[in-house]
Amino acid sequence: MNPSEDKLRQLCVEIVEEADVAAVTPGIVCQELRVEHDIALGYNTIFELMHEMEEDGELVYHLGEYNEFAVPE
Repeated sequence: MNPSEDKLRQLCVEIVEEADVAAVTPGIVCQELRVEHDIALGYNTIFELMHEMEEDGELVYHLGEYNEFAVPE
């Protein structure tokens, strides 16, 4: 299943919001999309999308050890 980019952005934000951690990696988002929403996209696709979302202000880059993103407060 390939959702529209708007739907995919919405799902990414929901996954990040629902996580019980400070920030989420693109790998976690890929896994949640695959398991919970039957959407199989590659890590690089999600990584690039999350960086675009960060540039658009939908997510913030969490300066941790890994490529982690959070929802702006």
